[in-house]
Amino acid sequence: MAELELRHLRAVRAVAETGSVSKASTVLGISQPALTAQLKRIERILGGELFERSAQGSRPTALGGFVLNRADALLADMRSLVVSARKHGEGGIPTTLRVGYVPLLIIGSLIEQLRTRLVEVDVQTWAEPAALMLLKLLSTGRVDCALVEKFDGTEAHHYDGLVVRPLATEPIFAGIAEGHPAIKDGQVALEELADVDWVLPPPHENAVRVRFQAACAAAGFVPRIRHYTSEAGTAGTLIAQGAVCLAQAASAPPPGLVAVPFKGDPLWTTLLFAMRDDKALLPMLDEVFQCAMTAYRASIDRNPHFAKWCKDHPHALAEASL
Repeated sequence: MAELELRHLRAVRAVAETGSVSKASTVLGISQPALTAQLKRIERILGGELFERSAQGSRPTALGGFVLNRADALLADMRSLVVSARKHGEGGIPTTLRVGYVPLLIIGSLIEQLRTRLVEVDVQTWAEPAALMLLKLLSTGRVDCALVEKFDGTEAHHYDGLVVRPLATEPIFAGIAEGHPAIKDGQVALEELADVDWVLPPPHENAVRVRFQAACAAAGFVPRIRHYTSEAGTAGTLIAQGAVCLAQAASAPPPGLVAVPFKGDPLWTTLLFAMRDDKALLPMLDEVFQCAMTAYRASIDRNPHFAKWCKDHPHALAEASL
């Protein structure tokens, strides 16, 4: 008779948390057909359906709710056992997790998730705005895992020695003054910004510099880049005076500024989760990755324009991340 495994419980929990098999498969880093087949095996082992499936998503049945309640307790006990064993093992897995990140809006929520789920792990962070430098910090062991934006010009060798999973592929928005004449129906056509000043990160920190130039060329102009800065306060002051920048979709700018989509979504970026391929760290891989996915999903509602975009494009993020 087949036996229930911890990975089965994690799969059931992921479906319950996300409300759909498609979203759960992204969180777990497996294909949707593989997760569907796994759920069918789990249901055969447990003797009944765990979820009611409809156009609105997947909701736990009575049996599913019972299993989830027990699963949460079992997974928490297992995490505690693993952490305790690491502490007592000879040269065991370190109880410190050093998280590197390019400036992303999800970092606060990620730290909260990690401290909740990995209660006995000391979480430390290292901000590094240049993606390639962050990958170097990973490969040299200065940080254990990282949230990094896929950088134009990145090659396969930059990921040597790392386990890399896509976190999300999302549209890039325009950071612009509220009431700017280029904003129409809650979005901005890129060609309408041909005559404005642009504020961008320095080239070595700008992950989409090549894609940005190509998108502007396709829109019929060469961008007038007047300011280079990574400092949000400085950028905000310049934008309030009429300049425009590229913004994370989940940005929640200060009063007077907004982050809105470009018409037709000409620019996209991919967020990656990477961990050193180290046998001391890999037991935490799935748990840390799920914390990152939960933090990412929670960030969407920070910006009502992004929340609306996601509602209007319900499958775009999941499909782009597969």
